[in-house]
Formats: sequence, structure tokens, C-alpha cells
Amino acid sequence: MKLLFSIVMSSLFALGAPAFAGVIQPSYEQAELDAQLTSFYQQWKASYLRQGCGAGRYYVDAAGDGNAVEGGTADSTLSISEGHGYGMLITVMMADFDPDAQEIFNGMVSFFRDHPAQSNPGLMAWNQLRICVNAGEDVGGDNSATDGDLDIAYALLLADSKWGSRGSVNYRAEALKVISAIKQLEIDPISHFVRIGDWVDRIDGGRYAHTTRSSDFMVSHFKAFADVSGDDSWYFVRNQTYSIIDHIRSSYSPDTSLTPDFIVNVPRNARPAEPDFIEGDGDGEYSWNAVRYPWRIALDYRLYGERRAFYALLPINHWIKKASGGDPERIADTYTLSGDYSTESGFGSMAFVSMFAVAATIDKSNQQWLDALWRNMYQTSINEEDYYGNTLKLLSMITITGHWQKP
Repeated sequence: MKLLFSIVMSSLFALGAPAFAGVIQPSYEQAELDAQLTSFYQQWKASYLRQGCGAGRYYVDAAGDGNAVEGGTADSTLSISEGHGYGMLITVMMADFDPDAQEIFNGMVSFFRDHPAQSNPGLMAWNQLRICVNAGEDVGGDNSATDGDLDIAYALLLADSKWGSRGSVNYRAEALKVISAIKQLEIDPISHFVRIGDWVDRIDGGRYAHTTRSSDFMVSHFKAFADVSGDDSWYFVRNQTYSIIDHIRSSYSPDTSLTPDFIVNVPRNARPAEPDFIEGDGDGEYSWNAVRYPWRIALDYRLYGERRAFYALLPINHWIKKASGGDPERIADTYTLSGDYSTESGFGSMAFVSMFAVAATIDKSNQQWLDALWRNMYQTSINEEDYYGNTLKLLSMITITGHWQKP
């Protein structure tokens, strides 16, 4: 590890996509930031990355740390497509730290191929069991979840840029197959908003057909899909996403700019979902799904200088600094859209802290706040969190240290 670290440390920073002018990093030397990143990557890899379910297969074990897997998963859950997408992103973007990265990535492609959604082999079934099969009908195990598919497609594009597509896996062809399936089954064909899965038209009488999830607002992905595929309809998806964001901000969260986990009646009368609409009490609040929203939006500013992203995040940064008193440990794990938290809220979750840290990077006025968030992140042990918090923390560290890439 020390040898590998010394070889790559001097050159790795240049490998990420250049951040847009004005983007900031924590107040440390790049080598120190990278040391903190690589240390946590190795811990994450040891805790969650596994080989199994067939020769050469790799996957992210969502229960690899011994904690229960949440989010409506089946008993004995092994993996979920969300985590598989995260794992593929992490592996390709950390490739210069890890000589085994391409082998691992190819194994993750194989696992993805082994577990297609029932609707289309270009999409992944959202939930796998420890016996290496998709979960059953009780949890819709053969259905897709849009976020995992979007990240898998993006990771495949990065792999094509990194390694080329003339080896054992044609990454570009795989990516285009996934992008095509997403467009067909997970994007509304008329209004171009992101749907929450391939199943929304056929379950509960189409109750969820006009629902979107703010954690799926991967606007920088959509631009990359348009640029690589030549399909300009992805710009319609990107623009519709920003239109939904603007409507929710102006109508429901003018003081915070927060978005809820789920948004219903899209696109004409979009509003936050009612409690227990699909997952739980927090469906219409800034909770465990929406926590990823600041990171997803910040990427569009960091990579492409998208001003709509900047202005969507500016009020969030102002609000959370004030709401927490500048103390990351006072960040709650669920907020109403007006910025209140309940007496049942926990505090200091890495899922929430790390995502706000990415949002803070968009403007130099957040330097002190970003430094406090970063210190809290690297001082928090991996044993204090679960798969979700630790994985979002790693993804945010990759972003903040300048190693997030674009095709």
C-alpha cells in the first residue's frame, strides 16, 4: 500500500475532471487530502467489496459491516442496485490508487449482467439475496431502481474513457445499452421527467407513474449521456429536472431550497409526497433519499459550471450553516422543507454531513464551513456508520478532493 501510494500521489490529482472556477477544497495540502481519501477507500473496500456469486464476480455487500440493510429490502439481502452503481463509480474513479480496479470493475459488470431486471437486460434488478438470486415478488426484487441504473451507465462511460473498450468488456456498448433502456423504461416519454423505476405503470394502478425522486436528479449524468450518445433528448430530461427543482423551491421551500424525498403529480402540479406515500413518514421531507440531492446537483456546477445548480444550492448552504450553528454534529437526519427537525431526529449522520460538504464546495464563502465538515468526516470512524453513510461519505470524498471524473 505504501509503495502504491507513493507512486500515484504526485500525479493523481490531474486525473479528475477540472473543477469549475470558484470551486473550493478543504484547507489542506492536496497530498494530505489524498492520503485521507485513500485511507478511507481501503477501509470501505475491506468492509463492503466482495468477490462471489460466480467466478470473477464482484459486488457491494450492503450488510458487509454486520448492520441491517434498510430501504424496504428483503431479508437476507446481499446487494442492491443502488450500491452496485456506487461500487462501480468508486472503483473506476479510484483506479489509479488500485492496480486491481479494472479486474474488480469487470467483475461488477458480470454481476450486473447476471441480475437483470425482468423488463430489460439493460437494467439491473434492484435487490439480490445471499443465495445469489434476485429477491422475490414480495419486495419487487426483479424490478429496477432508477438511481442504480443511472450510476451504472455513468460508470461504464468512465470505464470507456479510462481503459478503452477493446478489451474483454466493451464498456461503451454496455453503457449505451443501459442508457437506451433507462430512456425507454425510466424516463417519462412525454414530459421527460425521471421516474422511480421500470415498474411504475403496472403496480397499484399506476399510482406512482407521475412520481419522481430527488435523489435521482443526476443532472450532470444527463448531460454526459447526451454528449456521448448524441441523443439530445437527455437535455430535455436535464431541463425538466431543473424546472421541477425550481417549482418545489419557490412553492414549498422558499426559505431553505430543500427538496423532498419524493415528488408527486409531476410535472403539472408537482408537490411533495404525503407521509407514507411509498417508503415512510419522511416521503415528503428532506430525508434519507433527498440527502443525496445536494451532491447530485453540485456535480453539475463542479463539472460544467451550470448556474442553475449554483443558485439551487446557494440557499441550502446559507440555511444549513445557520440551522446547525456551524457545527456538523448538529446536522439532523431529516428536515421538513421549512427547515425544522423532529424530536425523533438523529444527528451527525455521515450521509447528511458528507452531502452538505459537497454542496459547500461551490463557493469560497463556505470555506470555514467546508473545513469543519471535512474534519468531522475524516475523524468519524467507519465503525460508527453503516453501508449507506460510509458509501456516501466515500463518494463525497472523491468529489471534494477533485477526483470525480466525467467521460
